[in-house]
Amino acid sequence: MEITQDTHQSNESVMEITEEHPESDESVDVEDGVTSSIKDTDKTNKLLFNLCMDGKWDIIDLLYKSNKQAHTARITRTGDTALHVAVTGGQNDVVQKLVTAIISLDDGGDRVGLGVKNERKNTALHFAASMGSVEMCDCIASADASLLSARNVDGETPLFLAALHGRKQHFLSLHRMHIPNNSPNPSDHYSNCRRNDGDTILHSAIAGDYFDLAFQIINLYEDLVNYVNERGFTPLHLLASKPSVFRSCSRLGRFENFLYLGIHVNERELELNTQQPPPTGNWKCSYPENYETCINLLWVTKKSASVGGSVCIFFPFRKNI
Repeated sequence: MEITQDTHQSNESVMEITEEHPESDESVDVEDGVTSSIKDTDKTNKLLFNLCMDGKWDIIDLLYKSNKQAHTARITRTGDTALHVAVTGGQNDVVQKLVTAIISLDDGGDRVGLGVKNERKNTALHFAASMGSVEMCDCIASADASLLSARNVDGETPLFLAALHGRKQHFLSLHRMHIPNNSPNPSDHYSNCRRNDGDTILHSAIAGDYFDLAFQIINLYEDLVNYVNERGFTPLHLLASKPSVFRSCSRLGRFENFLYLGIHVNERELELNTQQPPPTGNWKCSYPENYETCINLLWVTKKSASVGGSVCIFFPFRKNI
């Protein structure tokens, strides 16, 4: 097959690689370029592995564009593909190119190359959610939305791994594709928020001290606050087991306590307006009704103290976690 001038330089690189690794001479016909058939699977895997280790991503891209077998080639002992390796290596542009190449050779719409799992059943999207970039998550998930429900050996979805590793922006990006804005019943997607041992994404966020992410999860998946894992623990049980996160259990000296009370903390806001009911304008009390008189008294006292300017930041009744 005639090789275009655009790929001539890359084909010369293929010749250099095959000279460096003579064991691949029989598997790749250099005269026909990168579009020639690859006969030996083991040698194909070794060639792709060597190309990944040498950073020859342009050649791997050409192989992906010309040979569908390369998409599913497991090149590491743990069963990772070149796409897995590109994700773990932080190669944003390469991931985009490989995903595009997989789509371009897709005949039946299955896009098998995107859903290849390693020995622990992790797809490239699992890796992107746990250690890659938001751009990688968007690229892979938008190419095959079914991967959002793919589970590894522990029953973890990419959404779960994003929460497990405290990757808030990855989580919000996957959530946006996981539950579209026009989804009538978001509760149908709760199954992807739980793994085999019963832990939910909220359990994982709290266990990892990712409280900002936990706040987002509570607002997006409010029913998770009542979920119990196999040990009988709710997310509140896990939070209660961390006394250091509560003001009453923090042993602060006078100076530290002075600084603590002087720190202004803004109210947390929901970063993704998805599946949220419209505001009603009514403030819902979070305390018993018989406490209303006491709360109103404290509120008046606080408003009075604010007249003193900066004195208000030292008001002792500030809200603590």
